[in-house]
Amino acid sequence: MEFSEISKELGGLTADQVCELAKFGKSILETAGVVGLSSGIIGLVRSLLLAENFDFEENKSAIEALLHIANEVNELNEKCWGERKTMLGLTGVNCDDEYFGLNGATRIEAA
Repeated sequence: MEFSEISKELGGLTADQVCELAKFGKSILETAGVVGLSSGIIGLVRSLLLAENFDFEENKSAIEALLHIANEVNELNEKCWGERKTMLGLTGVNCDDEYFGLNGATRIEAA
């Protein structure tokens, strides 16, 4: 894909902006991986909602943001499966590959 296509796809971002966003996303995915990030956020929100004296209205926007992130992460994982690529193959991030013991695999292959 040419950069002009990338820029257009991302709403006219500059190369520097694309690079910063890529580094940001990569750092987040390297921290917990797709599976850990999504399940961790959903578990946290669930725990908060079940806690005593939790003020839902006061925390509603933060909860919505966390659930949005978890949804985006789940969609990225679904994209991997749809394209038959591991997270390493789709994004270059190795955290999930190591967690599942895929030994550097970039494609999802039938056993």
